[in-house]
Amino acid sequence: MIKTDTIQTGIALDEIKIVVNSLYLSLSYLLDRVAEAGGEDAALAAREGLIAHLQSGDIDMAIMEDRKLFDFVVSVAEALPAPARPGMERV
Repeated sequence: MIKTDTIQTGIALDEIKIVVNSLYLSLSYLLDRVAEAGGEDAALAAREGLIAHLQSGDIDMAIMEDRKLFDFVVSVAEALPAPARPGMERV
């Protein structure tokens, strides 16, 4: 089998990395907006809910089929920083 940096969709691995990073940053941005609109507790609850639902397969059962993929997806969600209070830096 030929090893390549391109997956069957024709998208290069580097572009997949950009997509994953963009989605991570988008989730972080969204959690900050939740914090602004509903408070820090609401944003923290949303973050924890996201992680719990990923771990249980409620969001996408496909990640449950491969342990490395599951661990990667969950680790990305767990790496999301706790939402900052308006006017404060993230911790």
